[in-house]
Amino acid sequence: MDRIKGILIPVIVLMMAACGAPDNDGDTRIVSLMPSNTEIIAELGLADQFVSVTTEDDYPASVVDDESLVKLNTFELDEEQLIGLSPTHIVAHASSAPMHQDILDRVSEATGADVLVVEDASDIEGIYDSIRKIGGFFDVPEKAEKVIGDIAKEMGNLKEQYSSEEPEAAFIHISAHPEIYTAGDGTFIDDALGWINVENAFDDMEGYPNVSAEAVVERDPDILVSLRGLEDKALAQSIRDIPGLDGLAISEPENQCNVDPDLISRPGPRSAEGLKAVGQCVYE
Repeated sequence: MDRIKGILIPVIVLMMAACGAPDNDGDTRIVSLMPSNTEIIAELGLADQFVSVTTEDDYPASVVDDESLVKLNTFELDEEQLIGLSPTHIVAHASSAPMHQDILDRVSEATGADVLVVEDASDIEGIYDSIRKIGGFFDVPEKAEKVIGDIAKEMGNLKEQYSSEEPEAAFIHISAHPEIYTAGDGTFIDDALGWINVENAFDDMEGYPNVSAEAVVERDPDILVSLRGLEDKALAQSIRDIPGLDGLAISEPENQCNVDPDLISRPGPRSAEGLKAVGQCVYE
């Protein structure tokens, strides 16, 4: 059956392409394949033009609560389903585009949809680049610059607010024992925390390294910033389950910052909100 389907899908795509792009009556029909892109597009005032987002999208509420939107599983992207949506614009992401490139090419050929692949933001400036590219893609550059200006103002205020604070060294908590992953240098999370004068205890490592409990003990960070999305009690228990951390500052609940992971790990319009939450936890 899989072999038959593999033969039929390209045939169907070619037949649809031969018949020309579907008639969209001039309406813009947007498919977003990454939650961070969805948030940016919504912030640009285009949420009412979505026809589909992903099963992982959980913001804004207007998108989450819209039962007319098709929710796509990007891990198993359905080509026929995408074609059936008759999109005019598809916004993909560099982290998954290689896996979907052939599908996106065929869908674009069949429907006439324009496709934009947004690069992964590794710093705050990367957010602005993403917004600018998406704004240009939808021909709303002025709105994009307004959104960028608003975010930049918030970020500047946060930087000024915490610039005189004594820096705290943070362990960025991404996964549980025994596979302990953290964020190192060259990541968006590392750059973002730097804006509020929070040092990364593992900034000598690149990307998202797997670290040992012994390495955490050796560095003895002042604060733990958790991006696991746990309740406070569950987070405290998770840290107690890591052997050897007893006696460290981060083993105490008052030194554990439990923030919405989407606000920090998802580069987008709400990043300043996430950093404000971290700053309040660390310094206030």
